[in-house]
Amino acid sequence: MNEFVYPEIKAGLHIVSLPIGCLSDISFRALHMLSNSDYVAGEDTRNVKSLFKILKIDKSMKNIISYHDHSSLNTRKKIVDLIKEGKSVALVSDAGTPLISDPGYKLVKNVIEEGLEVFTLPGPSSVIAALTVSGLPTDIFSFLGFLPYTKSKKKKLLETYLKLEASLIIFESGKRMQKTLELLSETCSSSTEICICRELTKFNEEITRFKAEEGTKVLKRMRSSKGEFVIIVGKNEARGFDLQNLDEQLKKLRKSMSMKGSVDLLAQQLKIPRKTIYKKALTVFKDKN
Repeated sequence: MNEFVYPEIKAGLHIVSLPIGCLSDISFRALHMLSNSDYVAGEDTRNVKSLFKILKIDKSMKNIISYHDHSSLNTRKKIVDLIKEGKSVALVSDAGTPLISDPGYKLVKNVIEEGLEVFTLPGPSSVIAALTVSGLPTDIFSFLGFLPYTKSKKKKLLETYLKLEASLIIFESGKRMQKTLELLSETCSSSTEICICRELTKFNEEITRFKAEEGTKVLKRMRSSKGEFVIIVGKNEARGFDLQNLDEQLKKLRKSMSMKGSVDLLAQQLKIPRKTIYKKALTVFKDKN
């Protein structure tokens, strides 16, 4: 890294990250690419044009392609054909890194299938930005994006990933935030640590840290429920106190309940993985003493 040199802009699809709020977070390389690529594909061409005006990038609307979630196969084929002709196409989303809860996967897949090149211009991502300021474990994490709409599907997804004992990263809207926090309070261990990042890198940035048991009251503490939210859920580890007392609790329940009923009840009460309780129950219910 002895020289400040821009890589050659080759024919291919170039994934360009844009700021998630603070415009000065844009990289030199992203500016160079947007200024010098043959074409730019973006979710909303009006937003792309507005950005170019602020950044003083002069590019004809003819060279700006609309590409979003509902773009047809023909649109993807048009972009692939341009690359085949030796053109460079920069793919951007409205904010952050394309493909991360944003359009682009199908296009990237098509470009690769055609034997063409895909390049990355790394930069801002609310996923990593939120994780790094959360104060929660970063060694193992899973990104869930936006959760399903129905409570049953949300709960099933959360229960599946909480078993991994990894930090979970979730996108959420202000309108759905309260219900999601209530569900996290139900499914997580009461002492599981959670962090909410609102409007990251923007003027109204707000970061709130709390325990799962406090989840239902958190929104009242925050300055606003409007904006873009990233929720980080820390590792949902079973606590030593719960495990130390598990045998005794299972023995008491054994007198009046089935093994399955006992496991279900304790999983709900203790907020620890059902699998953990089930392993203990196999031993306790087998031992008749």
